[in-house]
Amino acid sequence: MKTQELINFFDETTVQEEDSNENPEFYEDSVIEFRDVSFRYPNSEYFAVRNLNLKIRAGEKLCIVGSNGSGKSTFIKLLLRLYTPTQGMILLDGVDIRKYNRKGYQRLFAPVFQDFVSYSMNLGMNIALSDTYDEKKLDRICKENGLDSMISHLPKKYETLLEKWFDSEGVDPSGGEEQRIAIARACYPGGDIFVLDEPTASIDPITEYDIYMRFNKIITGKCTVLITHRLPAVQLADKVAVFEDGQVKEYGTHVELYAKNGLYAEMFNKQAKFYREADVQKSLGGEE
Repeated sequence: MKTQELINFFDETTVQEEDSNENPEFYEDSVIEFRDVSFRYPNSEYFAVRNLNLKIRAGEKLCIVGSNGSGKSTFIKLLLRLYTPTQGMILLDGVDIRKYNRKGYQRLFAPVFQDFVSYSMNLGMNIALSDTYDEKKLDRICKENGLDSMISHLPKKYETLLEKWFDSEGVDPSGGEEQRIAIARACYPGGDIFVLDEPTASIDPITEYDIYMRFNKIITGKCTVLITHRLPAVQLADKVAVFEDGQVKEYGTHVELYAKNGLYAEMFNKQAKFYREADVQKSLGGEE
């Protein structure tokens, strides 16, 4: 299958809606605002997001934390205009995002999701999502994401097929390598706003730390929204929003929220205790 056929399939809309010809711009002082936004899934009486108010500012790194079911991923899908609010509005510089061209609005974002996939195509096409690609650009992006070591061992370099379905000489990337490929894919076309929805949830903390440190250099000066359940990642953020029951319960810097000794501090302390106990168990020979 050609990559363009795959892209055309993904572009098919499941719900017919009127679309504008106006494309948005994201400036150095732009603001995306959730204003009293609520969302309820079809045939559900429960609001996944309820009267949510939050601002995302250009150049700011926002980290969103909260327990499972607190509305974090629904928030991201609303932000990316994959869902439409049941109530309330999402505004870009004071304009309802529904007044913009859907594809034009979505091009502002460079998203990486927890359930990312690799395609049975060569490595270059996996990253560029195109039948043709700029190798010099790929070299830079792959080096920034720590993929250069993997690529140096591939005889066919970017022409190497991922997985072995169609080529016995294909490569099966490790979990960490797949993660880096997914982030490189988001970096290749560029975007004004990076969105990471728990992209490192399935890998070990050491690999996760390296990925985040590399990514932090890539997003310097960029607007970034990061959802994570591993609270050490908040070191990348300027602001932290704590979600609970589909609402923002706490908002501020890590230092401000920890000093508040509320929900965020409780979550952070529980996770810190878990890591400390795991380290002690390992040092005593509790793990192989």
